[in-house]
Amino acid sequence: MRQPLETEVGIFKRAVQALETTTGLRVQVRNEPQEEGQTDTLIDIVIDDRVIRFAAEIKAVDRFQTLGTIKARAALTPYPLLLIAPYITETTAARCRDLHLPFIDEAGNAYLEATGLFVYVTGKRRPLQVKSASAYRALTPAGLRIVFALLNCPGLAAVPYREIAKEAKVALGSVGEVLADLEGRGHLASERPGSRRLLAPERLQEEWVTHYPIKLRPKLNPRRFTAPAPDWWRGQDARQYHAYWGGEIAAEKLTGYLKPARVTLYVGGRPDRLILANRLRPDVNGEIEILEAFWSTDEKYGGLDVSYPENVAPPLVVYADLLVTTDPRNIETAKLIRDRYLTQVLPPV
Repeated sequence: MRQPLETEVGIFKRAVQALETTTGLRVQVRNEPQEEGQTDTLIDIVIDDRVIRFAAEIKAVDRFQTLGTIKARAALTPYPLLLIAPYITETTAARCRDLHLPFIDEAGNAYLEATGLFVYVTGKRRPLQVKSASAYRALTPAGLRIVFALLNCPGLAAVPYREIAKEAKVALGSVGEVLADLEGRGHLASERPGSRRLLAPERLQEEWVTHYPIKLRPKLNPRRFTAPAPDWWRGQDARQYHAYWGGEIAAEKLTGYLKPARVTLYVGGRPDRLILANRLRPDVNGEIEILEAFWSTDEKYGGLDVSYPENVAPPLVVYADLLVTTDPRNIETAKLIRDRYLTQVLPPV
């Protein structure tokens, strides 16, 4: 059974205590393995002789746009998901309520809704000790590139900074700050030089997936197009354009489960040849999205089976693409990809 990171334990304890102080509710904490969820921590709200159970998801959330991804992952848990954050603003709280996504924070703000239970507390001030998520260097665009490289290439955490910068395609100066942030938050262990390793990488994976759509994806020069025929992509060899299928096309190729309605392509270099060859027309509402490939494409993705298609984006990218749509079928397919591929690229702990 996975154990929460030390920093997460503090957030969790302070938020639960704040909930009890603010509302007078009685809270019982359980730790049980969950077959389907991303966390092992269960929380029971006890009302008279009735128990309302939630699965805890501890996240640093500072933009309400990230909530859609968190809500999508709620479909993968056996109990209603409860977001536990350092601080939830009034705007974010309102968005949580719209999404029916329960939350509690360290200030005592809360939204809980179930049969016989309704709590909605907002406007309490951010505690002095609570940082904004934007203060974490690993959650900046460069930080997310570095974290992705560490997750995607087992053993990369232990190599010199210069090699990490090359693999992540970032400036050398950003590597030390990001690794220090990861170590300070309990994601990285560094007992001696050359021995750095990720701790609980599955948790870092989910943090990356939460923040990628908002912090990094918009920086990849996304452009939308439409094509003369809806099935133009069938039979296409994306490799001739130095391109990689993402999203729904990638999901179909990896699982055979999804019938794609939207096309996502990550291109390493200029996409002009791909656009001209397939007569794609710019369209802000088009079903085709082309982005820059942000990962190193020199080598096979670390740890993946040799049968993984060479013209498909890394599974963590595909997983994030599917979740951000919040489409139920895409979420179901994302779970297949997570179970089939993502555990293969996690570094050993």
